[in-house]
Amino acid sequence: MRAPDYFRQKIQELELKAPSEKSNFYREYTEFILNKMKTVSFIDSEGKDTEVTAFFANPERAIAKIHEDRSLTLPIITVSIDDIDEDSDRRRADHVLDVKTVWDKKSQRALRVISKASKPLNLAFSINIWAKYVEDVNQILETIMFMFNPALVFKTSNNSSTKSYIEQITDNSTMSAPDTKDRVIRKMIVLTAEAYLAYPKYLVTSTGEIEKYNIDVIIDEN
Repeated sequence: MRAPDYFRQKIQELELKAPSEKSNFYREYTEFILNKMKTVSFIDSEGKDTEVTAFFANPERAIAKIHEDRSLTLPIITVSIDDIDEDSDRRRADHVLDVKTVWDKKSQRALRVISKASKPLNLAFSINIWAKYVEDVNQILETIMFMFNPALVFKTSNNSSTKSYIEQITDNSTMSAPDTKDRVIRKMIVLTAEAYLAYPKYLVTSTGEIEKYNIDVIIDEN
């Protein structure tokens, strides 16, 4: 195998030539936590196990939807992505390369793939629970808390071990509404996912050259 300096230079050359590509990085993480919230249920006043409606919306849009959409029944859960920061504690030097062995399902053989070291990012999400009754909020909150032991592991196409932790739980209720029908109790869970943004991968050919890698693979951890 050629020296790392050679591969770093070739990757830079290929990056300059490569057209821009659409990334599903943020979408995948958002969809994962949203789909997780769609599994939450609670026991209603009649003793029935009831699924909670969950959808993506920032708090302002969720409040508007609650008041506008008469068919929307509380409790509900909303998810929003709030902030994205690079994690300097997990940052790796720019000269580091990731080399992995992958399994090509089409050719049924192992291949060697190389890329720049993934960029560590912290993704901050807010999970808001909206309900009319404190008991419902507490039930839903307890169910979500059980998902973190102590971390909830995200699974995406590029990483199956991203850990997320609860940073804060706050009460943002509006209990002063004169009509109990309009009262909305809200609790917000702030969590941080310790993600990695993967760079494009390149195939190391049998001659020691590299080329853009676009084949669906299963990573062989061994």
